[in-house]
Amino acid sequence: MSWVDEVLTRYRLDTEYHTQRVLLLWETVVGPRVAKISRAEKVTNGTLWVSVASPPVSQELSFFKGQYMDRLNASAGESVVQQIRFIPGQFKQMIPKKRVCLSASEQDEAHRQFASLSDSQLRTGFERLYLTLRKRETAILAAGGRRCSRCGVVFWGGGEICPGCRFDWD
Repeated sequence: MSWVDEVLTRYRLDTEYHTQRVLLLWETVVGPRVAKISRAEKVTNGTLWVSVASPPVSQELSFFKGQYMDRLNASAGESVVQQIRFIPGQFKQMIPKKRVCLSASEQDEAHRQFASLSDSQLRTGFERLYLTLRKRETAILAAGGRRCSRCGVVFWGGGEICPGCRFDWD
């Protein structure tokens, strides 16, 4: 018995862990094509709830329910799933992440910002952090995010000011 199993058993979490593990197995069991249009959400009382892209997808996948249950239970090593319910229209497809590359001038800016730090490890750490934050900002703005008109932070959502400034404003 591994130490993880020992801890789970000690705190009586082993049964719930083995039940919920099928959520992680879903993509492997159904394959990449079905995984793109579905997401295992939760397991309650032997029922696996799966969000799907649309009612036709729900209809189509319902024909394979038995096969999916058999494969999930075989992969889990026990009979965890007795029923699968497909929830159409609740699935929000993930937007594929695009690799963000910063320009040479932006990378040079990171070197200039922290050039005065004498500790090379600290300087390198801050440069990496700065570049990561710049990439994050660039990706969010490219995907439809916005910059707060009050503080300048990049955020998701509506309005001209970020949630932090909204909180301070109220």
